[in-house]
Amino acid sequence: MKKIFLLLFLCSFMLLTACTQSANSINENDSQLEEENKDLTKRLNDKEIQLKELTQSVEELNNQIDQFNKEKESFAIISNLSNDFVIAHTTGDKERLYQLLSEDITLEERDNKLYAQIKESVSDWLLFDYHGETKFDNWVIQGYQYVNETNTYSVFIREFYSDLNGESVSPPTFLGLTFKLQDEEWKIISLEFDV
Repeated sequence: MKKIFLLLFLCSFMLLTACTQSANSINENDSQLEEENKDLTKRLNDKEIQLKELTQSVEELNNQIDQFNKEKESFAIISNLSNDFVIAHTTGDKERLYQLLSEDITLEERDNKLYAQIKESVSDWLLFDYHGETKFDNWVIQGYQYVNETNTYSVFIREFYSDLNGESVSPPTFLGLTFKLQDEEWKIISLEFDV
């Protein structure tokens, strides 16, 4: 019986030792798993931040693509309207000018000259001099831009004139036009000249 008791004691002792080692091993594994979990959580948070930044970049690039497409799609329309405006203002065609200008721009004749007045602006722009000493020769588009925030197109034009002797007038005149869609028609909402 002593032998059985001793054998039972030895088996119990071995079992107890094995359980203690298993418990220590489990505690070490728990600690290691917690560290791995923290590391993975941090990496996941970093990836989420990176994903948000990339998503924002993609949205910005898509907006730029939309803007370039709008610019490209409407270039022919806006350039034709710009041509109509240049011809109308260099010939004094008030009727055509009224069709091209928004309601915020009015035309006024005084001293044999045709002026454009922009609402809420203190300056008038000389469009045509009925007794002018220059002759319109040609024009070119210097720049073209779509502004997404205001849904407007800006066109920058250089106009070339010659005097009554046929000599080029220097410097050429620079004209800036801003178009906006109003009642499904593109209208000039702003204009300015520079030399």
